[in-house]
Amino acid sequence: MERLRTYSIIVNSGESIKIAKDKPVCLICNEAVAVFKEYNISRHFTSKHKNSNYEAMSEYERKQNVGSLCKKLSGRQNFFKKVNTIQEAATHASYIVAYNIAKNNKALSDGEFVKQCMFQVCDVLCPDKKNNFQTVSLSRKTVTSRIEAIDKNLTSQLESKIGQFKFCSLAMYESTDINDTAQLVLFIRGVDENFEITQELACMRSLKGTTKGCDIFREFQEGLLTLKVPITNICNITTDGAPNMTGKKSGFLGLFNQNYPGNNVVFLHCVIHQDALCNSALNMKPVIDAVVKLVNTIRSRGLTHTQFRDFLQSVQFEYSDVLYVGFSIDIHKTSFKTKQHLLSTTISLRNCIQRRSVQSYRIQHFS
Repeated sequence: MERLRTYSIIVNSGESIKIAKDKPVCLICNEAVAVFKEYNISRHFTSKHKNSNYEAMSEYERKQNVGSLCKKLSGRQNFFKKVNTIQEAATHASYIVAYNIAKNNKALSDGEFVKQCMFQVCDVLCPDKKNNFQTVSLSRKTVTSRIEAIDKNLTSQLESKIGQFKFCSLAMYESTDINDTAQLVLFIRGVDENFEITQELACMRSLKGTTKGCDIFREFQEGLLTLKVPITNICNITTDGAPNMTGKKSGFLGLFNQNYPGNNVVFLHCVIHQDALCNSALNMKPVIDAVVKLVNTIRSRGLTHTQFRDFLQSVQFEYSDVLYVGFSIDIHKTSFKTKQHLLSTTISLRNCIQRRSVQSYRIQHFS
């Protein structure tokens, strides 16, 4: 017999008792008896129900009455169980919506709009379940608290993973956001004893004042302290290559070596700057000119452009159109990422362009 939320009927010496949460409960008055002993149960029945109708009942009538009382008590308990189940499901649904709002970078107030949509869908599909949807709290304040709780949970999971790392590497990048506030982003990649690799965004620290090497190093230390990353486990740190990062005296690199002498950390430059070096070293002008000519040929003809977009939509292609390149923009002076996006999009659309009309688009370079 399970003692927790498991019930057993005891009919002994005329008493009707039900075990609830390891305590005997009288089925007649629903009072709990302090000690689960025969004497205490008999004393409760004698003092409380000696002159009740239950005393005059026969053994068969008592059993019938006990069954009826058990059904009533179980009904009340099942009602509260059902209410608790609905509340738990509503809380779970609230967390799911808050998670998706944060994941898709939507406004926190969008939760109320989502709830209105849920009500309208419920009116059409399941009107009898509308009360269940009303228990889902999606106010701005609730969504904020849900996201904060999810953040704490994810941080706790990351801390647990970091505690199992044998070696790890860090990547740092400092830039300003849309509010002109400097942000320092730290990524971590580590491997445990089972050679399982984990890579996650470790933290993002705001630099309210200056962005000197000492400021970056201070935020770096606080970030590692929050996540409990051992310095001895770090084998590599990749920076963005800025002077405040690579300075050997007052930069982050210099301050790190001064505070942690004898470390075996290898410092590297960020891949973004390697792309910039490739952009300046490679002669991409012939390729870029051919792609720009192709794109402008497609977009300069209204009917042809419309037919091409309809064709992409009919085949359900990944891209809905070729990437637009303005005539006033010198594509050769743009970043390497922009050129890369232009080339990758056009190459992906090459087969679709060829299937439409090779001659009209003049794509001899892509045939």
